[in-house]
Amino acid sequence: MMSFTILFWLVLTLTWPLMLVGMTTCTATRAWGCRLSPWAAVPAVILAVFIGPSETFYFSWLLLGTELGLDDTGHIFLLLTALLWWLAAVYAKGYLPLIEQARFFSFFNVAMLGNVGLILAQDMLSFYLFFTLMSFASYGLVVHERHAAASYAGKIYIILVIVGEVALFAALAWAAVIAETLSFEFARPVIAQSSLLDWVISLALIGFGIKAGVIILHVWLPLAHPVAPTPASAVLSGSMIKAGLLGWLKLLPLGEALMHSWGGLFITLGLIAAFYAVAVGLMQHDAKTLLAYSSISQMGVLTAAVGLGLMVPAAWPGILATILVYTLHHGLAKGSLFLGVGVLGKCSGHWRRLAWVGLWLPALALAGAPFTSGMVAKTLLKVQTLHAPDIWSAVFQTLLPCSAIATALLLGKFLFMLSQPVSTRKTEPLSVPTLMVPWVVLLMLVASLPWWPLASETDLWSGDILLDSLWPVMLAGLIMLVSVTRNQWLPRRFAINSPTFGGQIFSLRIPPGDILAPIEWIIHYILNGARRLCCDELPHRYQSLQSFLQRIRTTIEWQHLIERLEWQLCRWPTALMGFLVLGLILGWGKMSF
Repeated sequence: MMSFTILFWLVLTLTWPLMLVGMTTCTATRAWGCRLSPWAAVPAVILAVFIGPSETFYFSWLLLGTELGLDDTGHIFLLLTALLWWLAAVYAKGYLPLIEQARFFSFFNVAMLGNVGLILAQDMLSFYLFFTLMSFASYGLVVHERHAAASYAGKIYIILVIVGEVALFAALAWAAVIAETLSFEFARPVIAQSSLLDWVISLALIGFGIKAGVIILHVWLPLAHPVAPTPASAVLSGSMIKAGLLGWLKLLPLGEALMHSWGGLFITLGLIAAFYAVAVGLMQHDAKTLLAYSSISQMGVLTAAVGLGLMVPAAWPGILATILVYTLHHGLAKGSLFLGVGVLGKCSGHWRRLAWVGLWLPALALAGAPFTSGMVAKTLLKVQTLHAPDIWSAVFQTLLPCSAIATALLLGKFLFMLSQPVSTRKTEPLSVPTLMVPWVVLLMLVASLPWWPLASETDLWSGDILLDSLWPVMLAGLIMLVSVTRNQWLPRRFAINSPTFGGQIFSLRIPPGDILAPIEWIIHYILNGARRLCCDELPHRYQSLQSFLQRIRTTIEWQHLIERLEWQLCRWPTALMGFLVLGLILGWGKMSF
C-alpha cells in the first residue's frame, strides 16, 4: 500500500504540470490553466515534505527502461526545488499582467517539469531528457519580455545550452557504454576504474558547468537574470542553477576513487569564481545583475566542495552532507532576495521600507552572519576542508573567510542600491496575497533553516564559531561605512565624485557578461575582416585576374597549341623518349632505395 501511495505521488508530480501546460496552451481551457498553474508544484511539495526518500520504481516499457525514485540527495534537492517553484508560481500570479500569464506559465510549467524530473530520474537517459526539457523551456522565460536585451540574453543562453547539451550527451553516452548500464548507481563504480574516466569528467565539467555557472562558462547568468521576470529569476538562480551540481553528484565517482588532479582543478575553478564574480559584481549597477554574480560566486564555493570530494574520497559522506546544507541555504536565500527585489519594485511608502528591511535577513544569511543558515553552511564546509591535504587545507582556511568578506561587501552594495530613492520609479498597487505572502513564507524558511534537523548541530553554536562568523561581516560593514561616509569627512582634494557605490567608489563599469565583451569584439573583428576580404578585395582581385586571363587568351591561340601538343605526343620518337626517361627515373629510384 505504501509503495502504491509513493508511486501515485511520483506519477502525479510529473503528469500534473504537463496537464496544466496543455490547459494553458488550449484556448478553451486557458483561463483555468492560469488559475491552477500556481499549484503545479504541490504534488512535488507533498512528495518531498511528507514522503521523503523512497524506493526506486523501474518501468521497463518506457524508453530504454526508466528508473524513477528519490534518494537522500534527491530528497534535499526536491525539497528546495518544489518549494521555490511553488512560491514563485504563486508570486507570478500577482506579479504578471493577466494577458502575459498564459504564455509565461506555459514555459514555466514545462521548465518546472524538467527540473523536478531530473531530480527523480535515476537513469541516464531519463535524466538527460528532463535536463534538456528544463534547459530549452527556460529560454521562453529568459526572452519573455521580448525587448532587445532579452533577445540578446536569450541568444547567448541558447548557444551555451546547445554546447552544454552536446557535451552532456557525449558524457552520459560514454559513461553508459563504459558501464554497460544506464543506472547511475551501478555506473559510478565502473566509471571510476575506467581508463576513459578523464574524458567523462571533462565532458561533464563542460555540460554541467554551463548550468552551474563555472567560470568562463558563466556568461549567460548575468545576462539572463536581469531580463527575465522576477519569479523566473528566482527559480533560475535558486533552483535550476543547482541542476549542474546535482549532475556532478549523480555522474562523478565521488567517494569511489582518488582523483587529485581533477579535485585540484575543481577547487581552483571554484575559488576563482568565488572572488572574480564578487569583483565584477561590485561594478554592476542593476540589483538583479548583482545577484546573478553573487550566485556565480556561491556556486564557485560549491564547485570547490565537489573538488574536495574528488580529492578526499574517504571524507565524501561528510562533504556531501555539507553540500546539501549549503545548497538548501543558498537556494532559499537567493530565491527570497530575487522575490524581494520584485516586491520592492511594485510598492512604495511604508511597504517599500518594510520590504527593504526584510531583505536584510537573506542578505545576512548569504554573508554567513551569526545565527543564520549561512553560518551553519560555511562552518560545516570549513570543518570538512580539514580533511584536505595540508596545502589545500591552508588555502581553504585562508580564503573561505575572505570569501565571506567579499560576499558581505557585495550584498552590502546590493542593500545600499535598493535603499536609494528613485524619482522615476513607477509605483504600482501592491497585491498583498499574491506578492507578500509567498515572499514572507520564503523569509520564514530562511530564518528557520539553521534550526532544521539537517543543519542543527550542538557544536555549531559555540562562542568561537559565532565570533568566526561575526568578524567578516563586521569588517565588510566597516568598509561599507567608510565608503559611504568618507566624502563627508575627507578633505575636498581626496573626495571622489563617482555616483556609484555608496561613498562614490568603484567608478569602473563592466558590462554584464564581463568576458563576453572582449570575446564578441574579437569575433566581430574577425568577421569584419573576412567581410572586407570577401566583399571588397577578392572581387577586385578576381576582376584583375579575369582581365589578365583574357589578355592571354587573345594573344595565344590555345586551341591550335593543344592540337599541336596532342599530335606531337602521338609520334613514336616522342613516346619512346618518354618511356626511356621514365625507366631511368625508376631505375635510379630503385638503386637509391
